[in-house]
Amino acid sequence: MDLKKHNIAYIFQEYSTFPWMKVEDNVKYGLRIKKMPEKEIQERADEMIRMVGLEEYRSYYPDQLSASMLQRVVIARAFAVQPELLIMDEPYGQLDISLRFRLEDELIRLWRKTKTTVIFITHNIEEAVYLSERILVLTNKPTKIKKEIANLLSWPRDVTDDKFVELRNHVTDLIKWW
Repeated sequence: MDLKKHNIAYIFQEYSTFPWMKVEDNVKYGLRIKKMPEKEIQERADEMIRMVGLEEYRSYYPDQLSASMLQRVVIARAFAVQPELLIMDEPYGQLDISLRFRLEDELIRLWRKTKTTVIFITHNIEEAVYLSERILVLTNKPTKIKKEIANLLSWPRDVTDDKFVELRNHVTDLIKWW
């Protein structure tokens, strides 16, 4: 696979920063693999670090960062390469609720700015309704698409809004197996 041609990024459940690299070098990693010009690498890294609010921490190592900061480094690294497709596999599963809410809003802001297609994998129904334009409810093994739902809720989303609750309940009913 030629990494200079493929334009896909992936964010794992576990933090995937490189512990021997500072924040800035972690963000630049994919850009360097793609052998982009150093000036462009620096510009994109600066923009992404600014967008995720880590300007003061660019020279820190991962073991000096909080869980939220680690995930923001990974998000910045993924968006820096301007992928056509970003796959996020339960990236907030290990975070507490307040961090999760902050990072969800940050993801929406980055997604709206970059127009990157994001496939967000989650078991959290509220998170799926909050973040999505489309929700795919899957079956158990063998996995198939059980239902596709267009999420037409307006932005910004309010988890207490009746329409939000109605959609969340609809998705919940679709995944009940009992």
